[in-house]
Amino acid sequence: MSGRFYAPQPLDVATLCIAGDEAHHLLRVLRLKPGDQVVLFDGRGTEATAEIIATRGTAAEMKVLETRPSTAESPHPIVLATPVPKGDRWSWLVEKATELGVARLIPLLTQRSVVDPGAGKLEKTRRAILEATKQCGRSRLMECDPPMRWAEFIEREFVAGRTLVAHPAGGAGTGPALATAGPIIAAVGPEGGLTDDELQLAVDRGASIVNLGPRILRIETAALALACLLSLPRVGINHDPPPPTELPGR
Repeated sequence: MSGRFYAPQPLDVATLCIAGDEAHHLLRVLRLKPGDQVVLFDGRGTEATAEIIATRGTAAEMKVLETRPSTAESPHPIVLATPVPKGDRWSWLVEKATELGVARLIPLLTQRSVVDPGAGKLEKTRRAILEATKQCGRSRLMECDPPMRWAEFIEREFVAGRTLVAHPAGGAGTGPALATAGPIIAAVGPEGGLTDDELQLAVDRGASIVNLGPRILRIETAALALACLLSLPRVGINHDPPPPTELPGR
């Protein structure tokens, strides 16, 4: 095989055409020719083995040889919500979250957030997701939502018993009781920390507060540590119902 390419169209067809950036990479960078085989993925969980049968300028016609569902996704979809760190640290977080199998990424706006990502940053995010998906072997593109404020995130996304918030007030190794299906919601705060009111709002909606250790972690470190724990089967998750969380001083 000579590489993996994104084909955002149904793959259960006899032939299809690839154009645009993916065709440029296939034809001009890798210099593939008719007879070469590649792997295509549709961004929705299906991939295919295909053979180049003809090239026309900046497009390649492909014969689909075999289609199959992806085996690279987590059995429990992970929704990761995190404030956006400064500079290139966000792109690095996006890349690694894709590699760890996160299904959906929510940029958070909290009271102590520093970065409010604009349209340009979100477009770069989509490109980073695509490149990381090609590299790591996934066939489903990680979704990235528009920025969401903390109160809206709690109102729309929280599921009691399936939501974790990383914070030093939490207990080590405590996680939600998981059902057989459904997403796991995981959130981290900004580098200044969630406010007491924000944390209490999460507790009131049934979140499990988890402690990621005695050291102060940057946003991307905390987010990826939590995603890594959740992406490994039966690691970092207590399948018994968690005890009620009480915040210090309350």
